[in-house]
Amino acid sequence: MIPDLQCILPYLEEESLAAVSLTLILQLLANPSIINGASQVDQQTLLVRINSLLKSNHSITRWKSTKLLTVSVTHPVLLLSSHTANAITGLVKILESKCFLQSYENPTTRELITLKSTAECLGFVLDQIRGKPTLTREVLTPKLPNVIASLIEVNTLIPDVTLPVLSKLLMLNTTTFRPFGTKFENSLRSILNDGENYTKLNDELKSMVMKSLALVSFILAREKQGELWRENVNMVILELKSVISIYEAFLDLSADSDYNVRYQNLPKLPENCASMKLLFGTLSIDINESPVEIFKVSQRISVLVDLLLAYIEISTVNAVSIPLGHYVTVGEILASLNTSYTHVKKDIRDEPTRKMIEESVNNSKLEGIKILGSLVRRFPGDLYPRVYKILALLDASIPVQTKNGKIHVDNESVYENEFLVTRTLEVAGKYLNLTERFNDMSVLGRLVESSLILKEPREPVFSIENKTQDTADVISKPSGHRKKQNKSKSVVSLSDILSHKQYFISPPCQETLQVVRSFFNTLITKCELSPGKLSSIIRFVILDAVSNMELIKEGKVDAENQQIVELLENVLLFPGKSNTSVSVIPIISGLIGNNSKIYSLLVNPRFPLLPRKHDDFNTPDELEEIELEEEMEAQELASGDMIIPKEKRSLEDVEALEKANKRQQVSDISEKVTSDYNSLVSKNPEAAVKALKQMEAEAKEQQENESLSEKVVGQVEGIVSDGNSDEISNGHDDADDDEDMGSDFEIPEINVEDD
Repeated sequence: MIPDLQCILPYLEEESLAAVSLTLILQLLANPSIINGASQVDQQTLLVRINSLLKSNHSITRWKSTKLLTVSVTHPVLLLSSHTANAITGLVKILESKCFLQSYENPTTRELITLKSTAECLGFVLDQIRGKPTLTREVLTPKLPNVIASLIEVNTLIPDVTLPVLSKLLMLNTTTFRPFGTKFENSLRSILNDGENYTKLNDELKSMVMKSLALVSFILAREKQGELWRENVNMVILELKSVISIYEAFLDLSADSDYNVRYQNLPKLPENCASMKLLFGTLSIDINESPVEIFKVSQRISVLVDLLLAYIEISTVNAVSIPLGHYVTVGEILASLNTSYTHVKKDIRDEPTRKMIEESVNNSKLEGIKILGSLVRRFPGDLYPRVYKILALLDASIPVQTKNGKIHVDNESVYENEFLVTRTLEVAGKYLNLTERFNDMSVLGRLVESSLILKEPREPVFSIENKTQDTADVISKPSGHRKKQNKSKSVVSLSDILSHKQYFISPPCQETLQVVRSFFNTLITKCELSPGKLSSIIRFVILDAVSNMELIKEGKVDAENQQIVELLENVLLFPGKSNTSVSVIPIISGLIGNNSKIYSLLVNPRFPLLPRKHDDFNTPDELEEIELEEEMEAQELASGDMIIPKEKRSLEDVEALEKANKRQQVSDISEKVTSDYNSLVSKNPEAAVKALKQMEAEAKEQQENESLSEKVVGQVEGIVSDGNSDEISNGHDDADDDEDMGSDFEIPEINVEDD
């Protein structure tokens, strides 16, 4: 039996709230029958007691009251109550008080959890009210200014909860939000702290902060929002260009002609850069004091790139003109930064400083690849003409080294910059997918080599200097001393590596494997690979499938297993054009033969059914009418009162008309012949008698020929009927009977005409 609401109300007081489980109360309040079956007085009492709990001085009680209110407003009968406005006021007061925090730098966990729960509850209540005209007019609109102000107050403390609510209010209630625009923008900048706190935020929070910062910069304008959007984008590009120019002090970028051309294609910087309005503060870098300060450049580039991408990710009310060329140019400039070609300046001799600069450049290169990847996802058609150029740029970003005058992909650098290489492969795969077929493998050579390197297990790497020094120490010591002293620890560890090498090999991580599988899938379906590359890829596909065979056999379908099965199917569909390609159908049959529809279709092709001509068929109603007519005709025929249907009468009339026409034609011909004969007799009687005798002879000969043909046909029919009777009597159904039926007997040709 379901309890009554009156049984729950006594526990909704601050003194007795802890006596029962909060989960149980929430389950009972979530039951619609309990709320809808209660009296109006009990419903009002429920909301009054929840509002009283919101005013408590204890954080735990406030937290419980927010959960109770969240469940209560799911019922329309409670949402329409007059106490909903009081509940919103109670939530706003909790946010304004900030739960009486003593220190904003180190807030306690309990107060932060209470503030987050309050902001979530407030956002949920607003969503429930939004769209309902009367509630919006009477409850929401008068409370909106206080709601916005209270959320902005705690935005720096709990931005992950307040930003989604504030973003909705910014988009849907722009007029009410306009007085708070500057305050909201300042709170967002304080979260970033000129980009210094940006690395401390998670990816989701970074995206929310940047989208809110981009949105508030133009949406509050009363007019010309599109022009303001374009101006803000140009400002971000200019600031980004000024930050990129800092690398010119550390790298020989003046010798890079491609960099100079791209750099000049961006909007020009003002002559006095100090007067330029910056979104963030100026950078002060001194690598002589601390080489780590070079990372300020890459961090600032990361912040500006995310802000630049946020402008094209947010939805705008008015149409805007996107400078796509500038976006692509910025991405190409950052992605083309490569210390393998553009070296660090020679006047920087400190090796740790040079390493720091190279690492900062790699971080900036990653941001350029991020721009190119984001653009191809949003503007694939516009970037199609640039596919070849961008693929060549991505191929050149793979680290290389020179051996014996030849350039090879550097395995160690690929392992060290694994994240950068995997992101490069991921973006390259997206651009390859824009094409139907890509045959120029000259711009994909390093990308393919790096993907083949990443799929291999990692072996431990030891410094050659340390191993050489240890070996020299052992050799330099006399034999007597070596017997007395213990072995070197490094020698012991090296002996373990030599004897148990398999325990020190680490496989590639799952994220890397997913990127490699996706890239291989694109290569197999879009490119014409050489036999060697194709064999290496197929070998990886087979071994990878074998290692995951148990999961595939069990039928567990996830993103990883789906990738493996898709790779195996594409190996079947795209085996390559080389004569040396080995068939892998038997191997794939043992792996996914029973579960793959593609394999089943290739082995057992299903051809479409041949077209068949169907006769016109009647509907059931028409069939009933036909049967009824046939029964009526049978009855009339039996009674002798047969009435010819209209269709039959018309058919008989047509036949009678045809017969009359034929008789008329015969009579006309006979009259004509008679008249011709009479005229011939009158002119030449002897010729007429001779013609008459000739006609009688021809008629007699024709009658004899017709009787002869009828006699021959009768004999043939008798022979055939005798053969059929013999077959029936003997019961022959074999193939010999078929041969007899298909014998060479032919009916002779009968010519009844004159020779």
